[in-house]
Amino acid sequence: MHNYETLIVLQSSHMVLNRNLKDISHPESLVTPAQGGNSINWILGHIIVSRDDIRKLIGLDKLCGDDMKMYQRGAEAVSTDKLMDFSKLLEMFNTGQNLLVDKLKETDLRGDNEKFRMVTFLAFHEAYHAGQTGILRRIIGKEGAIK
Repeated sequence: MHNYETLIVLQSSHMVLNRNLKDISHPESLVTPAQGGNSINWILGHIIVSRDDIRKLIGLDKLCGDDMKMYQRGAEAVSTDKLMDFSKLLEMFNTGQNLLVDKLKETDLRGDNEKFRMVTFLAFHEAYHAGQTGILRRIIGKEGAIK
């Protein structure tokens, strides 16, 4: 199997995200920390958009359309009523998981250092944001999900 370490990171992030996002309602997904930062809704949308960068690098079609531009890095903040329904975001994230993992298993990135570097970085980037969802889960008043 190719890309073993990257796959471990992406599969672990998938598990962590699903645990941290369990039982989060759409209104709860919109809560932001008092000191500033992004909501769980924005972070999950951002992860999906970032996964499209991985998908493009390995030859898969994108999941996101123009309706998700507000989740791109550096995008101008939008009002919470313009963010996507949280359950739809979670469904998109989970639907894309198996195809992404399967394609990475069959794709040998060892011959393309730039693609390998970018996919590895994007997997780390996702893990960083997955950790943020654990903190945000507690900010919205839920018990921690990873024990």
